[in-house]
Amino acid sequence: MRKNRIFAVLLLLAAFVSGVSAASSLISSPAATVNLIRNHMISQSELDSKYDSYVAMGAQGITKTDILDTLINDEVFLQGAERDGIVVSDRQVDQLYAQAKANAAAQAGRNVTDEEFAAEATRQFGSVEAYREALKEQSIVNQYVLLKKGAELQNIPMPTNAEISSFYRQNQQVFFQAENVKLAHIYIPKTGDAAADNESRELLAAVAADIHSGATTFEKAVIAYSEDEGSRNIGGDIGWLTADNAVARQGWGDAFCDTVLSMEPGDISDVLESNTGYHIVKVSVHNPGRILSLSDTISPEDTMTVREYITQILYVRNQQAAYTTALQEILEELRSEAQIRIFYEG
Repeated sequence: MRKNRIFAVLLLLAAFVSGVSAASSLISSPAATVNLIRNHMISQSELDSKYDSYVAMGAQGITKTDILDTLINDEVFLQGAERDGIVVSDRQVDQLYAQAKANAAAQAGRNVTDEEFAAEATRQFGSVEAYREALKEQSIVNQYVLLKKGAELQNIPMPTNAEISSFYRQNQQVFFQAENVKLAHIYIPKTGDAAADNESRELLAAVAADIHSGATTFEKAVIAYSEDEGSRNIGGDIGWLTADNAVARQGWGDAFCDTVLSMEPGDISDVLESNTGYHIVKVSVHNPGRILSLSDTISPEDTMTVREYITQILYVRNQQAAYTTALQEILEELRSEAQIRIFYEG
């Protein structure tokens, strides 16, 4: 396995952070020593522990020689960063930890407590301190790469039109947009009381009849009757429903979703029953399922076009490739400067 592939695994902060005590290092035979600014021994027990961690996580095709190369790369890189003045303080680690927690909350779509985040860090890394150490080492690596190769990383090429078109042709199926409608509704939720729910249904049936006869408008009826506080003051607008929206189908039910998807722009339904309540639905836009073009937006509610989306993907890919190249160049330079002795024979 190439050095850059192994070292990249470390940089992804995978859950393989482990260590051995000074005492255990002394009694374990050396697998290798690394000396750039000081002598550091990588013990056989440390190598065995790291290898077992990879295997436990399901890694395949990895040998102990690969893992030893990773440990050497890690140590020589950290020594090089220290030699060249890269320092990450405890306060900076606190900030990195807080940012990671905020990112986890954003991804989960809810608040994540300190206890929940600590438990997850412990599950993945063995302990909160091990996770904090991993964050620190990642920050050191990033800062050192920027110190040594910052100029090169500032000149990442944007993807060409030919590259964008080629990516689109090879991945057209990814840009399929399911049939969708934009809808508004007048809504009364179910209560679980049969009599009350029947009254709600009958009320909306009368409202629907008035709308269809011209006695009132859909918009006036929304204000007067809808109990959906989130949409009542915006004409009942609840956005878009797509045919492949599993969450909507689970919440409202297939029958409701399929009925709404069969409506045309301008249609106003009679009373429709969903899993959650009773609705009068108005559809303003109905788009058939289709493959999006480069100039289309990636979703009805987004302003980013397919072209812009692909450009972003390819640019990030270029950034990652440039970062990997920079990392490998630094690593090769450091390894050439360091005294490395390997005792493990495989």
